[in-house]
Amino acid sequence: MALLPYRVAFGEEAIADLHRRIDATRWPALPFATGWSAGTDDGVLRDLVRYWRRDYDWFGAERELNRHAHLRGPADGAEALHCVVLARRGAGRVPLLLLHGWPGSFAELLPAAELLADGVGGGPGFDVVVPSLPGFGLSEAPREPGMHPGRIAERMHALMAELGYARYGVQGGDWGAIVGSRLAHARPGAVLGLHLNFPAGLVAPPPDEPPPDEEAAWRERMTEWRELEGAYGRIQGTKPQTLAYALTDSPVGLLAWIIEKFRAWSDCGDDLWATFDRDAVLTNVTLYWLGGTALSSARTYYESRRESPPFRPVAPPPAPAAFARFPGEPWTAPRRALERSYRLVRWSEPPRGGHFAAMEQPQLFAVDVAAFFGGLDGG
Repeated sequence: MALLPYRVAFGEEAIADLHRRIDATRWPALPFATGWSAGTDDGVLRDLVRYWRRDYDWFGAERELNRHAHLRGPADGAEALHCVVLARRGAGRVPLLLLHGWPGSFAELLPAAELLADGVGGGPGFDVVVPSLPGFGLSEAPREPGMHPGRIAERMHALMAELGYARYGVQGGDWGAIVGSRLAHARPGAVLGLHLNFPAGLVAPPPDEPPPDEEAAWRERMTEWRELEGAYGRIQGTKPQTLAYALTDSPVGLLAWIIEKFRAWSDCGDDLWATFDRDAVLTNVTLYWLGGTALSSARTYYESRRESPPFRPVAPPPAPAAFARFPGEPWTAPRRALERSYRLVRWSEPPRGGHFAAMEQPQLFAVDVAAFFGGLDGG
């Protein structure tokens, strides 16, 4: 792997094309208001699209992103990986790998990463690495099939090794939690601790032991939730290519597909902008648009379903683990299920935040991560 300094730099022509496509949007006819019940709220979307076209400053966002040190290069002779590294001078700083998911990006994690690098609550700072997962953000799309979470985990380990970190902590949400859990199983000598805000890699209860009532009720709720909210995952897990033609051609379609998840999976209630910064959300979506990653990111779902043999953990990984149960996280699981699946040494319930916790509540998120890793022996 040869990581080289990198700058985010999409030219005027790319933004002019984005604006042209927004101006040419063909809107569906909606003779009556449905709010969010049938999908993305038309009024919220139209207002956000107007802002995206007239007021949002991508080049200002680029300058903000480029305040940080970016690296990009081929991973083991394969496609290039991108990462942001926030390292400060000083001895004894624990390295942390922060992993995003879909429909997030590396940019989603940067506010919390800055807090962790500087030190929160008077505690020590960390060396923080925030990559773009393969096929996301500023990393290249995989050149061949098979980029399932286990292979992504190996790419993340190779990235940390290239940066000179033999042992490091991992924080993950969404796909980041799935990849982080695989990393902890595959590289026990490297992962000194695992902090999750999404329940991934759960070990099934013994077949002769009925699940506790709380867990049975949770599984029933998740079945109902997937029936109402899980269509995106079934599409991206089975026919991502068909969907990608629309999302790659229409910026408004891409925005509608993503913004629905920010509303449905967060702790925002009925007001997106009481929780999220409008520009930050648009930076995240614009990275998907400019990078052309609608298909390559969605294929993570597709490849995960096709890993052979499928990965089914039967025991916890050896690293100590923490779980932050944010109240707005739709997938959050009972504590018993996490205790069976990890060496759980910390369980916390922050008062606010959801699936995008690092973006919704960066201070709460960073404090929770720092409290866990600051208490570990990094040796």
